[in-house]
Amino acid sequence: MRLEDLAARLVAVEAKLASLTGTAVNTDSATSIEELDARLSVVEVQVDQLISEKTESHIDAIVAAVANDAPVDVEKVVALSPSADHAEAADIVADVITAQVEAEPVAHDEVADIISAAVMAIVTAEPEVVIDSVAITAAVIQAVADMPAPAPEVAQAAADAVVDVIATVTGVDAVAPEVAQQVADAVAVPADPALDAIEARLDAAEAKVDSLLGK
Repeated sequence: MRLEDLAARLVAVEAKLASLTGTAVNTDSATSIEELDARLSVVEVQVDQLISEKTESHIDAIVAAVANDAPVDVEKVVALSPSADHAEAADIVADVITAQVEAEPVAHDEVADIISAAVMAIVTAEPEVVIDSVAITAAVIQAVADMPAPAPEVAQAAADAVVDVIATVTGVDAVAPEVAQQVADAVAVPADPALDAIEARLDAAEAKVDSLLGK
């Protein structure tokens, strides 16, 4: 009986996901624990992907918005974070998002993308990482290093913005000079042409698939 109940609940969840993605749903209930486990694993991956996409979209919108006129509430972004149920970490994530809400919009797209990557690293980090100053600083720097290097004329602005994000997430008035240098180095990391080409193709493929799904 328990297997049947769980299988029915899973079908209901799969149906909700299908409505979100515009895909077909298997209405047949799982008949074994193995099938239940396999189908649930697929659901978990889809849910994580949808949350990541929604989180990234919210952060991009906040970074691009006029100061104090963001189209997304801070609480909605925090609710999507792994830190949502951890009081201390949730407060830190809220502080980071609030700082972006209160900031002026970023004029240069490359700088905005790097700020978004830094904030995304914080929002999506596990709470034990968020509350660890060293760990969250490393996560932000790595996220920035993974981004294509911006144009030289805006590299300093990007680095300064990331330093401000790190100061907010770690609760300091000013980051250490060595950390600021690590950020500057990470921002200036040359782009990987092969990965950039793959990313451009993936962006195009995603856009086409989303259009087919009616997004």
